[in-house]
Amino acid sequence: MRKYLLVVGTLSILSSCNNDEDISVEDRNEALFGQWEYEAIDSDTAVDINGDGTVNIDLYNTNEIRQCSKDNLTFFSEGMTGEKNDFSINENGLSCGEVPAYNNVEDDKYELINNEILRFENRNDMRIIEFTKNRLVLEQNDFLHNQDVVITYTYKRS
Repeated sequence: MRKYLLVVGTLSILSSCNNDEDISVEDRNEALFGQWEYEAIDSDTAVDINGDGTVNIDLYNTNEIRQCSKDNLTFFSEGMTGEKNDFSINENGLSCGEVPAYNNVEDDKYELINNEILRFENRNDMRIIEFTKNRLVLEQNDFLHNQDVVITYTYKRS
């Protein structure tokens, strides 16, 4: 009996520790809904966004992107019936000056295509690379400083 309880207890502990399970493809649309914050922003090619003469691949942990932009929150929410879903980026507590704190920097509409592509009305498509309960990794083609780059955004649910 003791062995049985030990096995059941161990299995229970192991299964309860995995709170960051992958989101199944069928659940992705609704699982996107909510508030996300940046954890990392990387480029596949070193770029000098801020013009300081230093190129970087890691755009989040360097000075390439202003701190006030790194503070932004991203929201995915359900659109009205018959409409595309809503996407917004909100100027969190640190305003960059163009938009007051706690106001939207960007608003857009999107739809999830084949459970792996986010197609926006006003921005480039984003590809889902990884999607778990608390982590979302998206890739987006961009054009920075006269070169094509792929930007990888890593978010954590907040």
